[in-house]
Amino acid sequence: MKHCITAVVFFLACTMATAQFVSYTYVSDRKFQDPTDLIGWQFRPSELEIPDTRKTSFGPGEYSFGVTQNNLFIEGPDIAGVYSINNINPAEYGYTLNLMNARNPTLQGHLKVILNKYRQADAVIFKRSPNEKEIIFWLPLLSQKEYDTMGQWYTDRRELMLMNTDSLWGASIMPFLLIDLQSQKQQILAIDDSTSFRFSREIEHTLKKKKLKKKEIDLIDSLQLSIEDLLADSSLLAETGARIETDIVDYLSFKTRILFDDGGTQWVEKRLEIKDVDEKVDKNVAEGGEKYLWEITLKNGEIIHLFLDTWRHVSSIEWGPHLYRMRGS
Repeated sequence: MKHCITAVVFFLACTMATAQFVSYTYVSDRKFQDPTDLIGWQFRPSELEIPDTRKTSFGPGEYSFGVTQNNLFIEGPDIAGVYSINNINPAEYGYTLNLMNARNPTLQGHLKVILNKYRQADAVIFKRSPNEKEIIFWLPLLSQKEYDTMGQWYTDRRELMLMNTDSLWGASIMPFLLIDLQSQKQQILAIDDSTSFRFSREIEHTLKKKKLKKKEIDLIDSLQLSIEDLLADSSLLAETGARIETDIVDYLSFKTRILFDDGGTQWVEKRLEIKDVDEKVDKNVAEGGEKYLWEITLKNGEIIHLFLDTWRHVSSIEWGPHLYRMRGS
C-alpha cells in the first residue's frame, strides 16, 4: 500500500467532517490482518477502564484514536494530543504502537490494539508515559438485531457468491468501507444506500430507418411511432421499410455520496457501459484469501478490479485510487 502525507491532513479535517456523522466503531466493523490495515483507521470506543480504579461509558466520538503513517491523533479529556509513532510491532494479542509525544519527547508510551480470534479489535489500551497507568478503551459490540438491521445497507464479506462472470449480471454490491489508496483515509460508508455497484445486462433496440426517396413521406415520423410500437406490430414495421437492430449491452450503475468537511453532501451517480469481464486466478492464495480477480473493462477504458475469496464470495472492489471492502473484511 502507498502512504503519503495527506493522511495527516485527513485527521486534521476529520473532526469537522465527522461532527454531524460521528458514531462508535464496532468490534465487527473490520479485520486487521496486517499492521498497514491500521493506517487511516479511527477507533471510536464506548467505554474506558482504569484497572482497579474506575470504569466509565461515554458518547460516540468523545474519545477517538486515529492512526496515520507517522502519528496517532487522540481526542478525549486529559489525553488529547498528537503522538509520533516510532513503530508498529505485531504482538501475541495484536499490535503495539510505540509512541512519543510530539510536543514532549520525554513522554514515551504505547497504544496496544487487542484483537480477538477473528482479527477484530476488541479494545485499545493507551499508556501516555512509563509513569502512568494503562487505560483500556473498549469497543462496543453490535447486537444481532442491530447487525441484521445494518446489513440491509451493506454486503457482508461472505454474503454474495459469484460462481462465474455471467452471474455478475443482476448483482448488487453495497460496500461497507472505503479506503483511499493515496491518502490511506478509511471511511465507513453511510447507512442509507449511499454507495452501490449494480450490474445489469440489457437488451437495447436501435431503429434504422430506410433511406427515403425525394418527396417520400416517412411513415414513422408522420404517425409518431416508437420502437415499442414497431416491435409490437411486425406488419407495421414492414410497411415502414425500417429495421430494428437488437444488441445486448452490459452496464454498471454506480452511486455514492461524498461528505465534505463543512458537513455538506453531494450525490454522484454514473451509468457506465462494460466492454469485457475477464477472470484471473491466484493459485497460491491461502483459504479465505482473495483468490479470484475479475478485471471489468469499461467502454471508456477504465478498469475495475473485483476480488473474490477462495469460495467465490465478493471481498473487495478496487477502482482507481479507491478500495471498497465488504462488511467484516
